[in-house]
Amino acid sequence: MSYFDFDALHSEDKKMHEIKQLALQLAPTQASILVQGEAGTGKTSLARYVHTKSRAARLYVVECKTTQFLDLSKISSGTLIVEDIDCASAALQADLLSLFARTDGERPRMISTSRRDLRAMVKQEQFRQDLFYKIAVINLEMPRLESRTLDFTGIVNFVLEVSQIIHGKSGLVISAEAYERLRAWNWPGNIRELENVIERAVVLARTSMLGSECIQFEALTNEDLGDFVPGMSLSEVEKRLILQTLELTAQNRTRAAQMLGISIRTLRNKLNEYKEESLV
Repeated sequence: MSYFDFDALHSEDKKMHEIKQLALQLAPTQASILVQGEAGTGKTSLARYVHTKSRAARLYVVECKTTQFLDLSKISSGTLIVEDIDCASAALQADLLSLFARTDGERPRMISTSRRDLRAMVKQEQFRQDLFYKIAVINLEMPRLESRTLDFTGIVNFVLEVSQIIHGKSGLVISAEAYERLRAWNWPGNIRELENVIERAVVLARTSMLGSECIQFEALTNEDLGDFVPGMSLSEVEKRLILQTLELTAQNRTRAAQMLGISIRTLRNKLNEYKEESLV
């Protein structure tokens, strides 16, 4: 699904409202825009939204994570969306930079997306500094879904409506229990993950009411959910118990801490340790 309609969805979140207003302000200009954020936050959707609100007729797309080839020398005016520019090879970076040297009046307006902090990559000499300054005249940061609490209900309802249209269904309603299960999850995959979860529920729905049993998240890996075995270290037992409890409570940290008999602060510290060790 994943082309989010910024016109159809009104945002109550202050940051997203500011981003949308700035996008509308920038749309008729030729300013290069860099949209950064985690996977699934809607970076490409925002880039396409800016294009639709601009005066440009043509749209070109380069996907830096794939082997897709686009002869940049043949691009004439319009909008060029460069997806995942943080993955661009040195050769592609050079080709993109050459576009800014064009003097024939046909240089495209460039809108780039990135999952990683390009400033940090420049400092680590992983990305060209001269290209960074060209593509990031304006830098927009897309927030995580978890932080958009005021928008969550609207986004869920929007995704539910679109999913029903796609799959030829209507009249489906999310129960209060299912909604609370959605609210309790921390959405590591952001809006893209939410679309996946709701679309699955819509496709498998047997009644008009989507209960909590219809809301299924991606399971943890077998390593994380493996059985406890003799000889396992206490720290590994503790880790697995914490992760399984979080899975049981749909990532509700308060509820998980209560079940484990520890404070929410202790649970938070443990999860931070696991992240630092790349265990979760």
